[in-house]
Amino acid sequence: MYTICKPSESEELVNSYSGLVQRIAYHLIARLPASVVVDDLIQVGMLGLLDAAQHYDAAQGASFETYATIRIRGSMLDELRRNDWAPKSVHRKARDVMAVARRIEGESGR
Repeated sequence: MYTICKPSESEELVNSYSGLVQRIAYHLIARLPASVVVDDLIQVGMLGLLDAAQHYDAAQGASFETYATIRIRGSMLDELRRNDWAPKSVHRKARDVMAVARRIEGESGR
C-alpha cells in the first residue's frame, strides 16, 4: 500500500538542527522588545534552516552548524528589519544617545 520513503539529506539536517533554531531565537529575544514573539523568530529561523540545508556545500570547508547558524540568525534579523518601521539610522542614533547617557551617569555617579 504505502511505501516508506527515506528522508532526504536536507530533511535529516533540518530534523537534527531544529534545536539550533530555538537556541538562536532565545538568544536574540533576550535583547529585543517585549513586542517581539519568540515563536515568530523560531518560525522564520526554521525557514532559514531549510534554506541552509538546501544550499549547503560541504566542499566550501565550513561545518553545517556554522553555515546554518549564520543563515538562521540572518533570516531572523532580516524579518525583524522588514517589520520595523524605523530605518537603521534611527536605531543607530538611539544607541548613541543611550551610550552617552550611560557614560554621563558613570561620570557623575547618578
